[in-house]
Amino acid sequence: MVLKVSTGLPAAKPTLRAPPSSTTSSPEQRLDAEPNGKYLFRPGELVWFNKVGGNWGLGVISKRQALPTPRYLIQPLSHPLFYPPYEIKEREDQLRPWLAWSVPPLTHRQLSNLTFDQVPWEQIISPDSRSNPTLLVDGSILAAKAIDSSYSLFDRVDNALAAPGEVHYNGMFLGAEKIWAGEPLRLRGPGNDAIVLVIQKLIERTTPPSTSEVTFVGDVYKFVEMPMPYKNRSQWPTPALPPRMVADLLFRNEVADAANKGVWYEWRLLEPAAKKKLPDVKGRWYESRTLLPMLRGAAVVQADLAQGNTSDAGMWMNGRGDSSSMTGQRKKNRRDTLGRAVPPDFKASRGLDGPKEDDAFPDAQTNQKSQEQQRLQEIQRLQEAQRMRGLSQPKFVEHDIEQYMDLDQASGQSDFFGNEMQH
Repeated sequence: MVLKVSTGLPAAKPTLRAPPSSTTSSPEQRLDAEPNGKYLFRPGELVWFNKVGGNWGLGVISKRQALPTPRYLIQPLSHPLFYPPYEIKEREDQLRPWLAWSVPPLTHRQLSNLTFDQVPWEQIISPDSRSNPTLLVDGSILAAKAIDSSYSLFDRVDNALAAPGEVHYNGMFLGAEKIWAGEPLRLRGPGNDAIVLVIQKLIERTTPPSTSEVTFVGDVYKFVEMPMPYKNRSQWPTPALPPRMVADLLFRNEVADAANKGVWYEWRLLEPAAKKKLPDVKGRWYESRTLLPMLRGAAVVQADLAQGNTSDAGMWMNGRGDSSSMTGQRKKNRRDTLGRAVPPDFKASRGLDGPKEDDAFPDAQTNQKSQEQQRLQEIQRLQEAQRMRGLSQPKFVEHDIEQYMDLDQASGQSDFFGNEMQH
């Protein structure tokens, strides 16, 4: 969904070119490709979310709905001995992409050199400390790092012209994010240049039993600024780019034109049919109009727009792998990636590509009551455990976790081929 930021601009109605026709694109894929579409975030993605109580936490989107504004069902990440209840977020500004912020340090530093799966959770957490907030936070951080360093592919294209040992896919969970063939990816490049690759093909080459190499094939573009070459808006061309990129480019040129800046922006082709690997990719590309008000604040963005200034949202985000030295852990599917950081029955909806019942939200009121009941029961259990053991302090001292989570102030020939329909 696009956040409504007043620009004082006349409404423009460009004719957007459709992306190259594809007999393999799915309904959900087409939904996510729409310019100024319903949703910013996607099922299965790792996000920051504003928790009940005001702090920010890490969670995974289970499903989404538009009524008509979008809302999301979030499962908080945690260690595997206690799973906080899901939360429903009714506004997109209650979420942030994982790459919007840098991960905070662990509270329990003795876990710093371990991965989520290496931590002996059952040994280090006593029964009366399972819901300790600092342990839940540390579990979520370690889980998020593991997710960030992993990937899986889905929606295999069976009729693609593929070389021996290669398989083509329509979609991929790349670290925290869900990406589709046909859309742009942020690439690593020199300085602050905004460089993207528009995916034409997602190819995996596998070597038995478990070696995977992913190649992104597509055209590479660089965002450039130049003196305005046109006399009026009727002369502005519509570039042959994905509709989301076209709409965002139009918005940025309208902002500059309304302020009489005398500049023109465009995506300039750098390299056609390029081939890039996992380390080259920073993450999903996001529209500036949509994401910048979240990242920088609506008032700051509004002041920039009044001056005719816009910037690429990627300049205010991290890149995949910045929080981990490993970026190539191939997983069977999204459920395998999430592992024990979510409840055993967790499922990421496939949206329009899956059963309709998978998108049904549980009753929010009932969940809110169950959350409160679970908290009260946990408090009572902790108190009883301390009384029985004669302890005046729990095993882990509860620190002030706001210093860690108040982040608004933070500047089949392979083992992999399973049921890709699970994501």
